[in-house]
Amino acid sequence: MYSSKIYKEAVLLLYQGSARAIPFNIVLASLLAGDLIYHRMPQILIGLWFLGIFLISALRWCFCFLCLKKRLFEKNIHQGLFIFLILTLIMGMAWGSCYLMILPYLNELHEFIIILVLGGMCAGSIASLSIYLPAYYAYILPMFIPVIWHNYSLMNFDRAILATMFLLFLVMVIVSAQLNNRLLTTTLKLSQEKESLISQLTTMSLTDSLTGVYNRRHFEEVLNSEFYRAKRNKYPLNLVLIDIDNFKMINDSFGHPHGDILLINLADVLKKSLRRAAEIVFRLGGDEFAIIFINNSVKDTLASCKLIKKNFHKNLLSYDSAIFNQHEILNKITLSMGIVHLPWEEKFDLHQVITIVDQALYQAKNHGKNKIVVKEIS
Repeated sequence: MYSSKIYKEAVLLLYQGSARAIPFNIVLASLLAGDLIYHRMPQILIGLWFLGIFLISALRWCFCFLCLKKRLFEKNIHQGLFIFLILTLIMGMAWGSCYLMILPYLNELHEFIIILVLGGMCAGSIASLSIYLPAYYAYILPMFIPVIWHNYSLMNFDRAILATMFLLFLVMVIVSAQLNNRLLTTTLKLSQEKESLISQLTTMSLTDSLTGVYNRRHFEEVLNSEFYRAKRNKYPLNLVLIDIDNFKMINDSFGHPHGDILLINLADVLKKSLRRAAEIVFRLGGDEFAIIFINNSVKDTLASCKLIKKNFHKNLLSYDSAIFNQHEILNKITLSMGIVHLPWEEKFDLHQVITIVDQALYQAKNHGKNKIVVKEIS
């Protein structure tokens, strides 16, 4: 069973392959019609047949082109496939009708030339249509059923052998199409799995495994890119460093598992308190977190930081741990924050920014902890 993404990829492949293959119908029909007219076959009959092939081919190509351009394979998939199937069936019937229409005028050589062309069309269409087997069957069966039926109906031993060979050929190309379909489906599945694994590995390389927020490596990349984007688009940045006060006390008194739970809780508070896409959270290591506020004023950033402190304290009070309460440690677990405002007009480097925001955080912890210190580069 196809997943939604693989199904869309398969339909895209069907339309792309068909758009490339359809013009060959016109080329082969032109060569065949030219040869038949050259050998004094009925011109009007052959002309009408060629016109039918040309119009159906043009209609099929336009439909595929429209589906690709408008990306209709991403919506109304089943409706599009039904139309494609009907057009493909009509094309197969048009090719099959060539054999029946001019059969009374054919000698054996030209009969076998037409059969050879039909066989080539059946084999060649595996590449473009086997990803969607109903379309392949709709294309080849109307071509060869008239040939097989006619040769059996003559009640001639040689013709019966010939019809049996055509039937075996038909079975062979159908089996080949089914094998190709499985191969293409497997390839699409493997491609999707590869993309999924790459996405997971990319996420793992950018994400802190404990808290689920971005890690220090990604912090440096994002800060650098946002720094230049802010300069280009002329808006300010605010960088916030957050440190948990007395975090070492938690690890020393109750063990690292409790410290990890506290870090996870803080990360959850940050994610829930900061919902804008322009507010990006990172864990830099240990109990230190960072937030980049994009195109935000100092006043709004300060308000967000106060909300984080409030939500963190509220989260601690609801923390289900008798150990914390018995040791009256909750009031000692607070947040110190340093904020640096980065106006786009000022010239500074990232090393300078990190140094200044570190100083702001140091002052917050040095002045009794549970403080917010704001610095501005000028």
